[in-house]
Amino acid sequence: MATVTNIDWPRSSRQGTSVQRAELIDYVNTLASVNMNAVMFQARTTGDAFYQSTIEPWSKYLTGKQGLAPDPLWDPLETLIKEAYTQGIEVHAWLNPYRANMAPNWDGLAPNHVANVLRQYAYPYGKYLWMDPGADAVVEHLLNVTRDIVTRYEINGIHMDDYFYPYPHGSKPFPDDTTYSKYLQKGGSLSKDNWRRQNVNNMIVRISKMIKTIRPGCIFSISPFGLYRPGQPGGMPPPLTGFDPYSQIYADSKLWLEQGWVDFLAPQLYWAINSTGQSYPMILDWWLQNNPARKNIYAATGVHKVANSNNWPMEEIVQQVSLSRDTKRYVQMSMGNIHFSAKYFRDNLKGIRDTFKSRVYTRKAYPILL
Repeated sequence: MATVTNIDWPRSSRQGTSVQRAELIDYVNTLASVNMNAVMFQARTTGDAFYQSTIEPWSKYLTGKQGLAPDPLWDPLETLIKEAYTQGIEVHAWLNPYRANMAPNWDGLAPNHVANVLRQYAYPYGKYLWMDPGADAVVEHLLNVTRDIVTRYEINGIHMDDYFYPYPHGSKPFPDDTTYSKYLQKGGSLSKDNWRRQNVNNMIVRISKMIKTIRPGCIFSISPFGLYRPGQPGGMPPPLTGFDPYSQIYADSKLWLEQGWVDFLAPQLYWAINSTGQSYPMILDWWLQNNPARKNIYAATGVHKVANSNNWPMEEIVQQVSLSRDTKRYVQMSMGNIHFSAKYFRDNLKGIRDTFKSRVYTRKAYPILL
């Protein structure tokens, strides 16, 4: 359930508390009617909060102005947890770690926003404003945010998606030369690319350990870009081809899975079954075959593709779920799917809700098991 730019919820930041709360409860009822067992709720989109926080400002996507509390006051995350639990649905707080603003500037950011507090580590890059993953203060802030959520809310999990270092913006380099120079001055010897990957890896390890210390049953998961090193040693073999997140956004997602730093991985497999170069089942099988720690794999499916210019038929999604449930893949730890995103079920686009109720998710699902 994406909240950034009001993708899924709330429909508008101008609706007010009563309407937004009713809409959120309706979402829970809708997901329950389709026998979903969990919701990944985007609680932090750009250094903001969809919950009561003394660390970060209220999201502008909730109230129209960052830092402005809802009136009457309410806590969307707390409400979602309460309503979802009554329906047997888990709640995982989805956090974007480093994206600071959906524009390459500081416009509209509250005084206590991380990009203002740690302004020296905030960089306009491409379409967005980014925090520097190589800055210790940035990582400590993220750890404090995560610790606060895990401590105060009875959530089932913490989830992150594919935004770590930003996707490349043409030939313009990410402006972290100063941070890297400080690393070298302290005796560091890694190349810049390896240093960047280490920064992400260290953050993931620290958050994973912290979550287990505070709330041992809490699940830590990531949904990375679906490909990994296509055509490179140790990566996906031909005919698979395409973007390499290892070298482009410094995400060593295969390592996270191998080392067991995540409780489950949900690679974003937003490609069709018969796609040339990016075949859904071929990519899923590669992930399953490169999972020595035997962590759960939940293929992330692109139900949004039924609505955009791809205009997928509903049968494509039905067959992708069926493939992920194949007995052989189940033995290899293929444990289901995560669907992006919730509004298509809310709106029953192309009858997706009816199709899932009658043909796909016809019974209640177990909770997510580790």
